[in-house]
Amino acid sequence: MPHASSIRNAVPVVLPFAGLMVGLTWYVRDNGFFWDNILLASKYGQWYYQTRFSTLFVPQQLAGYPPLFGMYLAAGWYLFGKTVPVSHFLMLPFLLGIVWQVYLLVRRYVPITWVFGGMLLIFLDPTLLAQSAQVAPDVVLLFLYLTCLNAILQHRGWLLATALVFMALHTPRSQILIVAVLLTHLLLLWSQSEKLTLSGVLKQFSPYAPAGLLLVLWLGLHYQHFGWIGYAPSSDWGAYSAVVTVQGFVRNLFLIGWRLVDFGRIALWGTAGILWWRFRGHFPKKTKELLLLLLVPLVTLSCVLVWFANPIGHRYWLVVYVLLGLLTTHLLSLISSQKLRLTIYCTLVASLASGHFWVYPERVATGWDASLAHLPYFTLRHQMMTYLDQQQIPWQAVGSNFPNLASPAETELNNDHRRFQAKNLSTQAYILYSNVFNGFTDQELEELHQRWLVVHELRKGQVYLRLYRRKAAIPQALP
Repeated sequence: MPHASSIRNAVPVVLPFAGLMVGLTWYVRDNGFFWDNILLASKYGQWYYQTRFSTLFVPQQLAGYPPLFGMYLAAGWYLFGKTVPVSHFLMLPFLLGIVWQVYLLVRRYVPITWVFGGMLLIFLDPTLLAQSAQVAPDVVLLFLYLTCLNAILQHRGWLLATALVFMALHTPRSQILIVAVLLTHLLLLWSQSEKLTLSGVLKQFSPYAPAGLLLVLWLGLHYQHFGWIGYAPSSDWGAYSAVVTVQGFVRNLFLIGWRLVDFGRIALWGTAGILWWRFRGHFPKKTKELLLLLLVPLVTLSCVLVWFANPIGHRYWLVVYVLLGLLTTHLLSLISSQKLRLTIYCTLVASLASGHFWVYPERVATGWDASLAHLPYFTLRHQMMTYLDQQQIPWQAVGSNFPNLASPAETELNNDHRRFQAKNLSTQAYILYSNVFNGFTDQELEELHQRWLVVHELRKGQVYLRLYRRKAAIPQALP
């Protein structure tokens, strides 16, 4: 446990970032479930809530993820009420935990005068802020991974074992990242010791045994129940488990690179690369250690994801983003010129802040769950649904796209089970389109522009929603 004096010294630095997380949670408390969290949080949580934890396994059409996060939400709803605000505040302990874990890492690798600046550079990351504004399992994953790193660096085996157990039952990516934790631990030991004995290695890695046994048990039970692991062959996302072609492999490499530099992070990678080259051969031991912490999860995840058709999301790299901000700050602290150091730092802050305005043209997919640019979507969606009801346009007559195909019962936790139909421009009378939807092809967008009329449009910030109807079928009464 940290000494009382250490905690007192940490308070002035940690408190503003804890306040940021509390304030952000309060601000977004009424925002419904969004993007993949509609499945991973709402549908999973509601299954366990409705079944009163009577079964470990969700239905076949939902299956593929371990039960931990859904059960956590369901338990929270039983205690505090099944509402969207409660769901957001159930994330707050993990957000505050991330603040503390980041502080411990920054304090270790950055001079005391730069600890606040280092934390600011990390928490300005657009994807970290965007995921913190959602009910997202990746927030929990980030907390667990950072806890593992600090447990290794502080030689706290029991804490490492505990965090690894939760990672084994959290998400498939958390299970993959157990390997990254193990490799990080092994490489740190190798770099710190000239001679490793078998007994010493076994003692160091005993905390991995409970997580390993639990992971094997879960995968075995899952396979026995469903007959598969990973993706159900019959599910809508079963195709994501397919191995890619050579062209798909190259495309995935490009996507990984894009995700890493997107939303203003290109400035951090560029700065870190230039400074690494500038100070090569003169690094303190902690610099190399920090580079190891960054590269292991990056390479581990990439080596797994690059082979499969599964869409590669920005949020997959949250751990890397945090460690990138930490490495960049550490390298900045090596610059002797205070003026140059501050100039570069301010440029990096501006670059990350600009990331929330990186919205691509409608024919280029934007990671809407990865920056705060998505926030107006919730208000606009409510307004559009109200308009449809006022105009007496039935929802089943309206085609739309992910993430707008879920019912309000799934996104808002209410009793409204109406839902929009999957878009089909050849049969439907209305199409509800938003630039938040990435699933419209170039041909479909061209057809909407050429053969359909906008009967209602809503805009706020960088988000817009448009209700289209075929030109030939526009009644005179509609505006």
